[in-house]
Amino acid sequence: MGGTHRGVYRPHSKGELMKKLNIVFSVVLIAVAAFFFFYADTLKMLPGQTEIGPGAFPKAVCVGLAVCGVLLIIQELRKGGSEKAELFSKKLLIGIAAAVVYFVLLKILGFVLDSIWVVFVMMALLLNEPFKKAWPLMLAVSILAPVVLYAIFGMFLKVPLPNGILSGLLG
Repeated sequence: MGGTHRGVYRPHSKGELMKKLNIVFSVVLIAVAAFFFFYADTLKMLPGQTEIGPGAFPKAVCVGLAVCGVLLIIQELRKGGSEKAELFSKKLLIGIAAAVVYFVLLKILGFVLDSIWVVFVMMALLLNEPFKKAWPLMLAVSILAPVVLYAIFGMFLKVPLPNGILSGLLG
């Protein structure tokens, strides 16, 4: 499997390394999901919320994350380590930077405006089509998705979302 060089373990292939990283990531994901699943019980009921408590949606997300973690472990254990993978690509670093900037600007810009630009950037990073062809759809989705999510969670489910500079407009 792997070899050692001066006491340091070095996997023979990038595929083998990626397999181990995916398994470690999955275990961490399951642990984080379990923590937040139980933490969701501490969320307090907000005025206007009825029947479904504030912990229901976070618990459902945690169950989904844990299931994904288990499925990834099973997938990694079943396949061989022959595929090549790049650990730190330019797109990954841009995506991480965009997520950090998103959280920094969230209270300033608010959920809707901040989500519009970050959804557009993330879609551009994941794009397989030529940008010239896809940008109109990307722009439409990046505007529509945050507005619909704000309507569902902010207005209908009464989840407090930051309004930022749109406070006067969104209430």
